[in-house]
Amino acid sequence: MSASLPMPDNVALAPGAIIGGKYRIDGFLGAGGMGVVLSATHLELGAPVAIKIVRDDLAQHEEVVSRLLFEARAAARMRSSHIVRVLDVARLDSGAPYIVMEQLEGLDLAAVLAEAGTLTATDAVNYLLQACEGLNEAHALGVVHRDLKPENLFLANTPEGVVLKILDFGISKDLGTSISSGARSTLTKKGAAIGSPFYMSPEQMAASPTLDARADVWSLGAILFELLTGHCPFEADSTALVCSKVLVDQAPSLRDFDSNAPAGLDAIIQRCLQKEPEERFQSASELASALREFDAAQRGAAAAELATLEQEVQKPRRFASALALLTVSALLAVAGVVFWRMQGQSEWARWFGTSAAAAETETAARRHKAPPEGAPEAVPVSVAAASAAAPPPPDAAVHGPSALSTAAKPPLRYQPSWPSHPESAAHPLYPVPSPPPLDLGSAPPLPFRDPAPSSTVRIPPAPGRDGVDARYDL
Repeated sequence: MSASLPMPDNVALAPGAIIGGKYRIDGFLGAGGMGVVLSATHLELGAPVAIKIVRDDLAQHEEVVSRLLFEARAAARMRSSHIVRVLDVARLDSGAPYIVMEQLEGLDLAAVLAEAGTLTATDAVNYLLQACEGLNEAHALGVVHRDLKPENLFLANTPEGVVLKILDFGISKDLGTSISSGARSTLTKKGAAIGSPFYMSPEQMAASPTLDARADVWSLGAILFELLTGHCPFEADSTALVCSKVLVDQAPSLRDFDSNAPAGLDAIIQRCLQKEPEERFQSASELASALREFDAAQRGAAAAELATLEQEVQKPRRFASALALLTVSALLAVAGVVFWRMQGQSEWARWFGTSAAAAETETAARRHKAPPEGAPEAVPVSVAAASAAAPPPPDAAVHGPSALSTAAKPPLRYQPSWPSHPESAAHPLYPVPSPPPLDLGSAPPLPFRDPAPSSTVRIPPAPGRDGVDARYDL
């Protein structure tokens, strides 16, 4: 900040100067129609503040001083986070009043428009809703701002995010007092009227004594139009022509600047810019409700459009997923068939291998005359059969018939079951087992009529038992 500030000539304020014994001047923040705004530091608290001081040429006008003090009192009564907070009000040694306010960091909407040109409908509606919230409190207290414009809507960076704050209630009107006596403000500096004709309502230009909160509704409509198009609704090369258009011409449409502008938002702006206050929104609260309805409809339409786009995008994905699933199913089916066939071939091969081995075993058995598996065992040899097959003893004619009757003799207890083939005894695959010892101790004694030695029965060797004695003594 330079040493020379645009300050009253009788006040020498430079960086480091102390105001009121507790505020140190740090720099220059801006200038307005009524004065300048300086950055300063509260010496006791160490907190940054902003100090608004009336210009020297206006400090002599009691009405201006009264308005500045009224601004301080009006802002101090409001607690909305969308209205700049007033911390203190006092006078310099020269008698010029000043206001101490919270110092804000950010940009006003005029600077934002200068950088971006236009804003999106979503951002513009969001800022207007915050402005309506701040004005609701002011209007409830009977205060009309009367100087709403992009320069007085500040986007402050706060811990909660970007918050819009309304500045400068310097020419506001208290509906419960007669500060302005119902007359139009005509205070000028070098021919410049206080106020902004680009955003002033027709009744404000006509100095209507019935001016009320609906004048601020007009200003909000003009600001919203400029945020969306980059142009004021009524523009001309001179203030007189601007005032003439405001009083006579119909407000332009958003579609004149942007064919794709939302029709619902255009209707809201058209209603705000109606010449007759009765045809506008009757309060900032009513305007806010219309803006919320539009915003909700826009969000719903955007969500539906997004869902449609997602469906369009998902269609190829679903087709690809279905095709991939079908391909995987086909591959699994083919793999199952192949596995089944391989398993079947394996079973057939195992079956054929077993059959071939069985056939080979049977062929080998037949070659060596081995008994096939499951052949019947040897028929038990009975005493009667042995007697019938054996020749009579030499002394049979002398002694007569044997005392042992073949019909009365029981069968032997031991019945051999080994193979009856003679060749099997010599074959290594069929070893001849040794017969177990005959246990006749537990058998009941046979009834002998003639215990003569000649009654001994001789059993011939069993067939297939070459060289094995099969005689048993009974």
